[in-house]
Amino acid sequence: MEINQLNALRLGFSTAKAKTIEQKGIANYIAHQLQAQPAMALPHFMANSPKNLKDIQELKQKADAGETDKEAFTKKIIQNGIEFKALLIQRCAESEFPLQEKINMFFQNHFVSTLQGVKVPYWIFKHYQTIQTNALGNYKTLVKEMVYSNAMIKYLDNQQNRKDKINENLGRELLELFTLGEGHYTENDIKNAALALAGLTFGNEKGQYRPFLKDNTQKTFLGKTGNFNIDDIIDIIFEQPNTPYFIAEKALKWFFYDQPSKALVTKYGDILKSNQFELKPFFQQLFLTECQNPEGGNQIKNPLVFLLQVHNDLQLIPNYKFMVFFLKNQGMDMYDQPNVKGWKGGQNWLTSQSYADRNQFIDLLVSGNTRYEKMLSKRLEKLEVGALNFTPTLTVENRKNAKTILEELTNRMVFETNEEMLAELNQILKYDFDPSAENAAKSILKVYQYLAKSPEFQLI
Repeated sequence: MEINQLNALRLGFSTAKAKTIEQKGIANYIAHQLQAQPAMALPHFMANSPKNLKDIQELKQKADAGETDKEAFTKKIIQNGIEFKALLIQRCAESEFPLQEKINMFFQNHFVSTLQGVKVPYWIFKHYQTIQTNALGNYKTLVKEMVYSNAMIKYLDNQQNRKDKINENLGRELLELFTLGEGHYTENDIKNAALALAGLTFGNEKGQYRPFLKDNTQKTFLGKTGNFNIDDIIDIIFEQPNTPYFIAEKALKWFFYDQPSKALVTKYGDILKSNQFELKPFFQQLFLTECQNPEGGNQIKNPLVFLLQVHNDLQLIPNYKFMVFFLKNQGMDMYDQPNVKGWKGGQNWLTSQSYADRNQFIDLLVSGNTRYEKMLSKRLEKLEVGALNFTPTLTVENRKNAKTILEELTNRMVFETNEEMLAELNQILKYDFDPSAENAAKSILKVYQYLAKSPEFQLI
């Protein structure tokens, strides 16, 4: 695969920015991507939606009393969630700054809060907005902001955590999943982190302590003793040796390697530590250095990259609500991860079923499949996704002959070729192929179909 095509996938969700990377150079492209701050305003479909659990409870009571349509109320909440998921996918597909969207999604999967668990779409929007605001700032600040997120408090039940009845969920995940990783703390540290979180519950825009629920006893945490609140606890966490290496490993897995080496984890953990957990210089070094590596095949494409790459390649008219459905079937339900650990990635992205579904989708686009299309339409009726238009258009710049066409498509689509693949491709597009023939476009689409269904296409 040509290096600019490869880096466009690493730093985004398709090869759409490959030419821009080539023109600007990788260093300038990365710097430009990390400069912008594309803020998300409150989506129009959430303007009149409930802003907290109390609002939802009042609306539910009115629906139960027959004052409003109960089915319509429930449907509205569900639709808000679907529309928000579709909006996030649209941002990934259309943003001038796909790298920032990919960073945002990394942290969204690191600090998991789900629509199903939180119940308030507005709180999920605020969760995303908090990530967006802090994703290129200081990691310690981001962790503190996340802990005070209403969505996080609700998802991990910290509203039930009070001085006389401790709930350890948020305290445990703060240590295990957000900062230190397993094996770098004790059960007693979890208990005392939870005590420091006691009384932290919902506020108007973010969480706040209720003084009468707060625990004001002395707490011993990671070798230090005091009447700590959660900000103090997080300060202590960021003094621990493993914190920078834990986040460095997760970043390497998200952007470059399903199995990063220990040496790479150490290298980038050291960079994060030496920059006092400032994320922008960390990401800049990570992207600039690893994008010099011309070797692909180190990471299985997540379903969103697969889907948006195909849409970009074939110039499909996007239906973002359909994409919500497709991604859910592929195990990448936006803001509804299977559990607090988030999407595992790696080989979990490519089960035998998900691979078969990817191939079936490619077949539908290129060859058509009336039965599959009818089944799809029926399953999508309740989601009100609107019209689907799967008419592919494939642009090949060097259409001189079969050889130039095959070279261009393989360089764009797969990280390596082999003798068997080349033999198959030469059968699909024979050496005497006439690019000006009436059915030439259909034949070239057959090449795309073959490559997009290959194991090599599933890898970055």
